[in-house]
Amino acid sequence: FLDVYDSIRRDLYPDVLQSLELAARSLPEPQPRELLQQLCTQVQGGARPHLAQLLAVRSLFSGSPLMLSRLQVDHVRALSQVLFLTPHLPAVLLRHRLLSHVLEIRHLDRALLHLGLGQLSEEELRAACYLRGLNSTHLGWAECRAWLEQWLRLSCELQASEASLLAHSMVLLSLNYSR
Repeated sequence: FLDVYDSIRRDLYPDVLQSLELAARSLPEPQPRELLQQLCTQVQGGARPHLAQLLAVRSLFSGSPLMLSRLQVDHVRALSQVLFLTPHLPAVLLRHRLLSHVLEIRHLDRALLHLGLGQLSEEELRAACYLRGLNSTHLGWAECRAWLEQWLRLSCELQASEASLLAHSMVLLSLNYSR
């Protein structure tokens, strides 16, 4: 069932990336806009983004058209579905629910970092990856751990106001990881 659900989620990844690219075009400052557009192009081309690339565009997600509260409704719907949240709510509720869910994951990330990944069983490690967007069913334990370590470094670095980047990172970090 995890593969079936992941297939449904993966079908939405191109929509999220396309929406992110469209939103990036409306950004006023050329340098960060170009960095984000390059990041999207690289991911669409099969590359895996580095943590430094994601952190380089973090400011775009906290006060611009890329904040969760300012994204287009179709974009929020696609992100919601990536998190397995119902997309059939009014826009204001969709945004609130998505933000709440992403912030909950962020809180879990902080607790997980405090606990330490070494405390997790293999099943718990895989479940933690899956919750954050990575289908870990066909990956080895070391690959899952490496991906989750990268995720935790990003998540614990971001502020609550940058929740939109964390939501988008579910797609950006997961899309090409199993390839």
